[in-house]
Amino acid sequence: MKTQRCDGGRILVRLAVILLSLAACTGALAQKKAEASRVLIAVNEGGAANADATETVLRFEDFGQIVSKAIGAPVTIVAVRDRKVLREALRRHAYGFLFARPNDVPAEAIRDWGYQAVVNAKEPSRALFIVKSDSPLKSIKELKGKSIVTPDQYSNIWRVANAMLRDNNIDMGSEKVRAMRDQAAIGWSMEGGFFDVGVVNSVSGVGRTWEMKGGRVLAKSVDLPNMPLIASPDISAAQILKIRAALINIESTDAGQAMLKKIGLTGFRESNAQEFLDFLKWLGDLKPDQQ
Repeated sequence: MKTQRCDGGRILVRLAVILLSLAACTGALAQKKAEASRVLIAVNEGGAANADATETVLRFEDFGQIVSKAIGAPVTIVAVRDRKVLREALRRHAYGFLFARPNDVPAEAIRDWGYQAVVNAKEPSRALFIVKSDSPLKSIKELKGKSIVTPDQYSNIWRVANAMLRDNNIDMGSEKVRAMRDQAAIGWSMEGGFFDVGVVNSVSGVGRTWEMKGGRVLAKSVDLPNMPLIASPDISAAQILKIRAALINIESTDAGQAMLKKIGLTGFRESNAQEFLDFLKWLGDLKPDQQ
């Protein structure tokens, strides 16, 4: 009888261990499934912002919750600043969404990799050619032979500046051009008189304050898509409609206005693929080694 009780006890212990192991496996599988269903939102603010990755994730957390509620799935904000990394990930459809200030990369994702236009920021961006108040320059047509400082070579604002000069019969590749990643540094260089003209994004700190500080805008581009949100082919048309409606109407609530202020926008408008295709056609394509 004693032996039978011992055997029975061992069986119960083994059974308990098996059940605990099954529960642990089930929990792990459920966690992996939840992680797999999580949608990534890549955020790229380009050279107009200098936030680190942690700051970007925290600042766009409320935006992510709005998207999450609209699509009915958990989301994760991922800060991505490197354009090559971003392009490669978009090519693989690694991100469910991209929310980016540089508008050429989202445009390429729409044209080449099946991404869908959702919304743009209500306020457009522009490339600004800035000069000091006492500059003798009066027109973009006078920039041949002048020293020019721009954002990173082949960045979106660089490409816009290149197209504007091209339209005025000036080859940027033949001019004295210096590129800087930080647009604040472009402003300091212009204030110091190190260049004849600078190029900045109108929504950057320099772009917003240059004229207030006494400088002049020599030329400005046409309105450009600003902070477009695009969605991967995996996001359904019904989900896109819900996201678009939620974001366009977000400014009607106090919480929505607080979220917009947090990310530096005033609101959203509907966007469409054609405006991005037209934009890319005007820019002209980069060569593979320029991307």
